[in-house]
Amino acid sequence: LKVIYLTLLRRAAFKCYGGVRFGGTVSIDEAWALGFDHIAIASGAGKPTIIDLKNNLIRGIRKASDFLMGLQLTGAAKESSLANLQVRLPAGVIGGGLTAIDTATELLAYYPGQVSKIVNRYDKLVAKYGEQTVRSRYDAEELEILEEFLAHGRIIEQERERAAAAGETPNFLPLLKQWGGVTLFYRKGIKDSPAYRQNHEEIHEALSEGIYLAEGMSPLEAIEDRHGHLRAVRFEKLAEQDGKWRKTDEVEVKLRGLFIAAGTAPNTIYQSEHPRTFVMDSKFYKRHEPDWLQGKAQLVPMADDAQVKVGKPAPFTSYNSNGRYITFYGDNHPVYAGNVVKAMASAKDGYPYIIKLFANELAALDPAQQTQRDVRLQAMQQKLDELFLAHVVEVNRLTPTIIEVVIKAPAAAKNFEPGQFYRVQNYESLAPVVEGTRLAAEGLALTGAWVDKEKGLVSLIALEMGSSSRLCATWKAGDPLVLMGVTGAPTEIPTGKTVLLLGGGLGNAVLFSIGKAMRNAGNKVIYFAGYRNREDLFKVAEIEEASDLIVWAVDNRPGNEAIPVTRPQDKTFVGNIVEAMVAFGSGEMGETTLKLQDVDHLIVIGSDRMMAAVKAARFDALKPYLKPEHEAIGSINSPMQCMMKGVCAQCLCKHVDPESGEASFMYSCYNQDQALDYVDFPNLQARLRQNTVQEKLSSLWLTYLLENA
Repeated sequence: LKVIYLTLLRRAAFKCYGGVRFGGTVSIDEAWALGFDHIAIASGAGKPTIIDLKNNLIRGIRKASDFLMGLQLTGAAKESSLANLQVRLPAGVIGGGLTAIDTATELLAYYPGQVSKIVNRYDKLVAKYGEQTVRSRYDAEELEILEEFLAHGRIIEQERERAAAAGETPNFLPLLKQWGGVTLFYRKGIKDSPAYRQNHEEIHEALSEGIYLAEGMSPLEAIEDRHGHLRAVRFEKLAEQDGKWRKTDEVEVKLRGLFIAAGTAPNTIYQSEHPRTFVMDSKFYKRHEPDWLQGKAQLVPMADDAQVKVGKPAPFTSYNSNGRYITFYGDNHPVYAGNVVKAMASAKDGYPYIIKLFANELAALDPAQQTQRDVRLQAMQQKLDELFLAHVVEVNRLTPTIIEVVIKAPAAAKNFEPGQFYRVQNYESLAPVVEGTRLAAEGLALTGAWVDKEKGLVSLIALEMGSSSRLCATWKAGDPLVLMGVTGAPTEIPTGKTVLLLGGGLGNAVLFSIGKAMRNAGNKVIYFAGYRNREDLFKVAEIEEASDLIVWAVDNRPGNEAIPVTRPQDKTFVGNIVEAMVAFGSGEMGETTLKLQDVDHLIVIGSDRMMAAVKAARFDALKPYLKPEHEAIGSINSPMQCMMKGVCAQCLCKHVDPESGEASFMYSCYNQDQALDYVDFPNLQARLRQNTVQEKLSSLWLTYLLENA
């Protein structure tokens, strides 16, 4: 933060824009068109390593990068925050690098604040609404976890009171250890670890702060409790024999939280999205050192095994177009990857190369022309402000629980394709504060319901479920927002097919643009629009534009009546969406020009339960009415945080090959459209519940705050 502050203080020409994704919001060619002369890639680490662990990513297991990002970027540890980051003890960390050390110490520091915040808010809510109202939101498992947090929180508060009375600093460590503490598990001895080689003092400091260390421990299996939450981990115990670490036993360790810090890959997502842009060297961009000829750089690929301070830095990628180059730094660079000190060294070693690139231009500058250059710079910065700074245009209530937010964000709108989405949130520093709580939303993954590229407008539709989505209704026209994107993958649009679109509730918002694109590509579109309640219906005209035939379905619940149709070819049904499909396919709804038996391509978007029901019904109740060879795609609503296509790994979705049973993992923020038959929906449902105890409390807390605002 000090480096950022000093940079801003000293450089009037320095500008920093958030919410800009390289390759999504702006491409290389777009950067040159905007007037930039050089691109320096300093985007940090990319995908975390997925270890071979049976029952990997059951509830209670996270990637360390997911935890650390949630802790630092959402401000979850702050008493004023509405962010939800649920951690249980005892906790374990897998890994031997500095990230593993950092994760272990941050877990110890975070837990007391977490449970204190829960107990303080819980007590105020019970006093306001009554215990029955507060607790009725929770199921049996959530109540069990809530009681655990409340018990620990009250003990933590007692220690705070004792310390305050004695004029001491609270000592939470004995309590944390009593509850199981935090253990770092490493497969070898700690002296063999990257953390020891890079900065052994951090290990010493972490041990002094109270983490446990378990050497020679390699994880084999995560073990669930009766609710599907992590209960224990089975480890292979190793011992050093004749210079090698060999298996000696297997042990089961009770753990309620497991955090994986087993290394990362470089962040080369641009190359994945835009192949053939760069020459690669395994996972990294290929290093190039320039030969200088009359002030111009001739790039020479490097094959040496260079190290920091040894050999040439070679900060150039292979990119060379019209005299423009791209350099790379930190964890993206094979010489400097690994820690923040090396990352800073890469900047120190690399910036002279950029200066040399422009040495001739700098030498030729006429001081007398500085005023004109300042004017041109200001004009460029004004253009960048218009493109990259997002603000609210209007907020529209569509139903009692659904909000539309229209945002002016020209750069974010420009590259949108049907099916893609954005991350949206308000600024913490500008958010109002009510009773000590700042009304700042966590990042929300919302699709572009419609986009006007000429006007630079993006329409996002949110279902008010938790505190963050409910905050959307409090935003006003003119409010600045962070709108990151576009991200995700464009939905594949076939041609000349019969396409079946299935939308559940809010999922229908995603299908507006997809259905229109399908029809524009010469496809016939059958659209099933399902709703829990009649009052949940919104944007009927947009659904009609996206379809050749609609079947409206509303659940058979008290007070629900059939949704009226406005076109002669459309149908309506009272029942769930699978029941509606069966009725349609069997001919119960009468003769239609399009039939389920014609469907080649199926896309379903809705809750995890709704998509799981469609997946199963295709092999049961719907089997007689669908082609055996039809393709089925689900737009997967994994929990998400960074949405940058493989950085935090919160969005990992478990796949199981229906034939071999082999498990794999997909980054849902990289490609949300996934083969329906591969998705492990029970695992997805479990991961969507990873923060529910905090989320339900936060939502009621927001109700309390808004009533008292």
